[in-house]
Amino acid sequence: MKFKLFLLMLICTSCTHTESKPTRVLFNIPPLVRSNIDEVVKALGKPDFYPKPTDNEKSYCEYEKDGWRLSIRYYPDTGKVIEFFIFSPVGYEYKNVEDVLRVGNLSAVAFDYLVIPGSELYASPGTYSYVTVVPKF
Repeated sequence: MKFKLFLLMLICTSCTHTESKPTRVLFNIPPLVRSNIDEVVKALGKPDFYPKPTDNEKSYCEYEKDGWRLSIRYYPDTGKVIEFFIFSPVGYEYKNVEDVLRVGNLSAVAFDYLVIPGSELYASPGTYSYVTVVPKF
């Protein structure tokens, strides 16, 4: 059993790619941090995925550019944006969190939002594959 688990983890980690080349700005998040979802959609254009929200639940929409995904969670009744998520292309990991932040034109330290870097469960230690951006209100 332990061997099967080890083999599974080995396969999962071998499918990832650690990227070191610089990324570029795809989503300009800082001006959108204090916007409602309608203003975000107006600024970024029609989302690639925009499900109809259900009553009294959080909803989300998603954009994709060059394999990078921007997911935005919001309250449908008020339109208030809860958080932004920027995900690297599937299977890519970055050694430097600034490479992931650059995609959203973000700074690790800002007065109007909080950045929480993260990586997938089976990612290599010390790498990053997404960031969460939480507006400070």
